[in-house]
Order: sequence, then structure tokens, then C-alpha cells
Amino acid sequence: MPGVTSAPAPGPDREFSDIPYAGLFGDTVIARVVEEIIADPHSVYHPRDLEELTGASSPSIRDALLTLTKFGLVKSSGGKHPAYTVDRSKKTFVALTLLAYATLDDRRESDCMNTAIQHYCDSVLPSCRGMQAFASTTPYRISGASGSISPVVTVGKENEYRYPAGTATQD
Repeated sequence: MPGVTSAPAPGPDREFSDIPYAGLFGDTVIARVVEEIIADPHSVYHPRDLEELTGASSPSIRDALLTLTKFGLVKSSGGKHPAYTVDRSKKTFVALTLLAYATLDDRRESDCMNTAIQHYCDSVLPSCRGMQAFASTTPYRISGASGSISPVVTVGKENEYRYPAGTATQD
């Protein structure tokens, strides 16, 4: 397969930082293209730009862009000379961005990924912060039973179980 090479093991002369995503996906053309577009998702990319950025051949870049377009990570516009933009609404984009931060955090012991997750929760999932449900248990003794205590769970209005009057007493 053209443009596919395995990632060399990092040694004293090569670090993980030289390999896209710290070598997790190898040192392939598509991994280098993904690394470039995730690093700057607001740019418009032309195949020639990606050839220069990655050092890959024109056919390899075309194959990588075709694959990324099929996955929906990039959108193509233009006919003979297409331009590509990152579809930042895709969850794949979010996941790859967080993975890029994770590899950076592991290498430099930073906190970029946690900051990005917090920003994602605040801007995209504001409901992921704060209380979603409240539950409490209260022991009740059932009259006339063996004297065992059974919990009653209340979650909001009209979700609690009510014993008939005079059959349950709270301890």
C-alpha cells in the first residue's frame, strides 16, 4: 500500500514527538494528514499544501483525503482544484483532538486534555455538569413483618413507594 510505513521505534535519535500521535497509528501519510488538520482545523487545505506539510506524494495525499472525506472528517469543495475543510461538528474530530492532547499530556505531564474536556462540557454539553438526579434512602420497618429494614428510594415527585397508612414506621 503506497505511503504506509511502520513507525520506527523511538531511540536516542528519534522521539515520539516526531511521529503523529506519538506513533499510535504509525508514521503513515493518513496519520500525518490527520495530525496536520487536527492541529489547525480552521484552515482550508489544498492537496499541494498537505504535500508540503507532510512530505508525501500527490497520489498518497489524494488517497488520504478521499478516505477522510468518506469518514466525514473533511469536506471537499471545488472541482478540479478541491479545497478541504475539517468538519468540526463530527465527534471523530473531537475524539482525535482529545487524543492529540492526551499524547501531549503523557509526554509533557501537562493538563491539556482535561482542559479541553472541561471546555467541551461547558460549551457542547452544559447539562453534563451539575446534578442530574437525586436519590435518598430511608430505612422503614414494616409492621407485622419479621422486623427487617427495607430501603425506600425516592427520585423526584410521584416516584416514591408509599406503604398503606399504619403499616410502615420510620426508625
